[in-house]
Amino acid sequence: MGAVAYAVLPGSGSAGLVWERAAAELSGSSVLPLPDERSVPAMAASLRPRVQAIPRPRVIVGSSLGALVALELARSVPVDALVLIAAGFGIDVHASVLARIAANPPDLLAAMARGVLADPSRRPLAELVARDFEARGAAVLLSHMQVLAEHRPEPLADPPPTIVLWGTQDPGVPLGAHVELALRCHGLLVPIAGAGHLPYLERSEETVRWITAAERLLN
Repeated sequence: MGAVAYAVLPGSGSAGLVWERAAAELSGSSVLPLPDERSVPAMAASLRPRVQAIPRPRVIVGSSLGALVALELARSVPVDALVLIAAGFGIDVHASVLARIAANPPDLLAAMARGVLADPSRRPLAELVARDFEARGAAVLLSHMQVLAEHRPEPLADPPPTIVLWGTQDPGVPLGAHVELALRCHGLLVPIAGAGHLPYLERSEETVRWITAAERLLN
């Protein structure tokens, strides 16, 4: 078996900046920000040629909305393993969150950046997340969050080996949702202590260790 290659799909409104440190530790990784499409299947269809171009064995790593797109890609693209982060089998988005993003107050992206971290006082991390959101803009964030709110996934008939990573202080996706995702995928659920919605940023080394553990699940 050759070297494993990783396709990394960030979450809603992300330009991929928050993945730079972790991706640098994953040899053969490609960070593919989600396109501004109106549904998860449309996002998957747009990304399919780029994922298919990644050599096998390939592991798709998806975070939040990116995890749901990864599941959709696994229907039509050969995938040797999945690593799904900060996600459930669908993710609940409260209408008040969408309304706030649509209103786009001046502090929106900075406040949302702080809100996804386990420790909002970690100013360098909060500033990086805010820059990541700013690179795509509030309109793309709103579009992605609307897609996230509307999407209802269907189980995979034969899911590839799967690891689900849960930041134990995730403010947006509860443990029960992660458990359901792991069960639906017949996968392994792994807690990342002290992390919120972005364990690959907040606990980069531990998260990378678990991502690369997917290599041991390959035949």
